[in-house]
Amino acid sequence: MTFALLFVGLFSHGAAQDSGPKSSGQQYLYAAVFLNSGSGAVGTTSNIGLFRRGVGDTAWQNTYHPNLFTFGLGFWRRGLTQRYYVAAGNGLHRSSDGRKTWRILTSWHTKEVLSLALDPIDSSLLYIATPFGVFKSSDDGAHWVKKMNGMRRWFVRQVVIERDDRRMLYAAAKDDLYRTVDGGERWTGLHVGVEGILCVLAFNAKTLLVGSEDHGVRVSLDGGKSWRSGEGITQTAIYVLRGSPDGTVIYAAGYRSGLWKSVDAGLSWSLVWPAPDLEAIYAIFVNPNEPNNLLVGTNGAGIYESRDGGKNWSGTGLVGAHVRQIEIYP
Repeated sequence: MTFALLFVGLFSHGAAQDSGPKSSGQQYLYAAVFLNSGSGAVGTTSNIGLFRRGVGDTAWQNTYHPNLFTFGLGFWRRGLTQRYYVAAGNGLHRSSDGRKTWRILTSWHTKEVLSLALDPIDSSLLYIATPFGVFKSSDDGAHWVKKMNGMRRWFVRQVVIERDDRRMLYAAAKDDLYRTVDGGERWTGLHVGVEGILCVLAFNAKTLLVGSEDHGVRVSLDGGKSWRSGEGITQTAIYVLRGSPDGTVIYAAGYRSGLWKSVDAGLSWSLVWPAPDLEAIYAIFVNPNEPNNLLVGTNGAGIYESRDGGKNWSGTGLVGAHVRQIEIYP
């Protein structure tokens, strides 16, 4: 059996699949920009859409659609086949020719796509999270079917595939975290104990973390049977959770929270960077080739970068941008 390389985003499958592709070819940082409230992005006249810069460069260039409300990114590769995905306000976009041309895969039924999950083996299997529920395509995006059996609320912010079982997925919904073990045919609520689930990080079938609107991080070490609050990071909205490439560190951030980290699977948290001037952090990126190199995407202040594990930070472009995801792809 041949496995694909899969990297998808807004909010990850787990540390190993979060880390991004490692190869000898040229790598680029990609950023999903949803809004721009400033003077424009550094190095370009476009304000929103998909942006790219070389690793080590400073200027970001719009690489697709200068007026596209962009929520998330995805990348799928097997052999010489590469596919780039953009989750956007008008649907799911895909390029199969190195970003030269793009097409929208979804119809008006699934117009606003908040995140996506790509099957790691079968490129024809696609899942998307929308304000109207989870949708699945089994024919490479030609047709989409709503998969909500067992869910009580429609609004789903994120869907992710469990790294060790491609038929197991998690959906971060308005009222709970849901799990399916049969590719979306039936969902079961995991009774996190709080509502307003904003993001999920599935390290494996046993270790689950969610970020919520008002209650920080909730953690389960037994596959969702029981939950507890992460110590030190309660009473705040957490928008993003991200694991380090080696799986030893988890980062979290949200509304006026700064950047936090945990080294014990989310049970306790310490503040890495208070970020007093930032209203919110939407995206976290950990460089797979240099783990002390961190980037965060903010709510209206562009991207900030640290090269010493979070001790010191500096702005690194896209001034004024609301950045929802940062990844490293070819």
